[in-house]
Amino acid sequence: MLKNRQDGLIGLHGTILLMLVATAFLGSLLLVEARGWIHFNLEVNWGLYLVGVLVAMAWIHYSLRGAGDRLGVLTWREALRLTMQQLVRLMVVLFTVAFVMKDVDVSRAFLVGFLFVAAVLLFTANYVLAPLLAAIFFRRQRLRTVIVASQGEARLLQAWLAPRSTLGIDAIGYVTPDGEKAGEDPMRLGCLADLPDIIARQAADQVVFSQTEFSNDRIAGIIGSVEQAHCRVRFFVNMRSVFRGSPETIEHNEHYAFAASTLEPLENPLNRVLKRLLDIVVALPIVLFVLPPLTLAVWLVQRRQSPGPVFYRQQRSGLNRERFSIFKFRTMKVGNALLCAQQATARDARVYPFGRFLRRSSLDEIPQFLNVIMGSMSVSGPRPHLLEHDEQFARLEHTYFKRHFVKPGITGLAQSKGFRGELLATSDLANRVLYDELYVTSWSLGLDLKILVDTVRQVVAPPRSAY
Repeated sequence: MLKNRQDGLIGLHGTILLMLVATAFLGSLLLVEARGWIHFNLEVNWGLYLVGVLVAMAWIHYSLRGAGDRLGVLTWREALRLTMQQLVRLMVVLFTVAFVMKDVDVSRAFLVGFLFVAAVLLFTANYVLAPLLAAIFFRRQRLRTVIVASQGEARLLQAWLAPRSTLGIDAIGYVTPDGEKAGEDPMRLGCLADLPDIIARQAADQVVFSQTEFSNDRIAGIIGSVEQAHCRVRFFVNMRSVFRGSPETIEHNEHYAFAASTLEPLENPLNRVLKRLLDIVVALPIVLFVLPPLTLAVWLVQRRQSPGPVFYRQQRSGLNRERFSIFKFRTMKVGNALLCAQQATARDARVYPFGRFLRRSSLDEIPQFLNVIMGSMSVSGPRPHLLEHDEQFARLEHTYFKRHFVKPGITGLAQSKGFRGELLATSDLANRVLYDELYVTSWSLGLDLKILVDTVRQVVAPPRSAY
């Protein structure tokens, strides 16, 4: 029931957003043309751009499910963040249409103006519309809810239901199992033996009880008594007490399984396509125009300071632990192959002078854009470590393996936060693992773009750990 209300709110919100933005596009086009503010080229097919707007809004509608849990109670900061994500999607589609059609005559001034109008509409709707829709549809359809659970479990469920009051769910109190010693709490309505009387007295619409508190026979008895009181019956299982984080629920033939899993946005094929497109857009120009002259410059300096191969290849572990050869500019003197499993340190004698500059400026990583083009790496993702270090780090941090759920990256969330270079303390590894796991569970196109911007700042002003 809660999911039905939430899905309905998302559907209404997304549909109204589509209508608002599409109307704004048509209205802006007609107004600008009527006023003569911009003289449009007659060869531009604005119908295709309208289709692009509709496609982008359908994409935005789909993405609203990620914010559905808080859609009716967004703070202005959350509404602004959601609006920025939606605006990026709208820009991607419109500029893709212009690129595919080779439309050099399209009015960029009009598109920029429309995007500004769309941003205002989207923010206003995200911040105001969803609470308004919830108030219209659920203000008179409140569900007075009684919780049946131990005092500790009941308080947890009350805290979970509180922000969902916008969907019409009112937790009016809780009932504890017979014989439980509960502390003083005005929200405690009584014990289980009094449940039928409590339902009648409180005019309850539904009862939610904890499955772990009762035997199957006792559950059947509770369900019968509650249904006789003409109430909805729901039950919950607090799997957070078993699994760390948010467990994954799997349904099959009316059987449910729970797994200690996490959200993985990049398991969504659409997200994979978007990430791959971003990889190609970023990597291809660098491989074509930056890598060749940079390789020549590195080779010329190496001839003087440390003759040998210009590139260095090494086995690393990638997506699903599949091994691949990573490309880098060689920064160490030839003959240190046996020492390659040791992390570089400050003033490392193995690194020749220009190699030190390459490492500090991160230019030694540029050949990895070849790995991106070949598909073994992404522009952003957890940095791939030496195979020996993978085994070592996995023993120290049991969630380390989650980094292999996505492709490794030239840069990553941890590196954009300044966690790079030599691991000097256990906390350094813990921080990297934390940010890698956060990346896996929270990936978005906006996050990748933010990582790239933050990485550029790191390259311009390298932290002390870069050597």
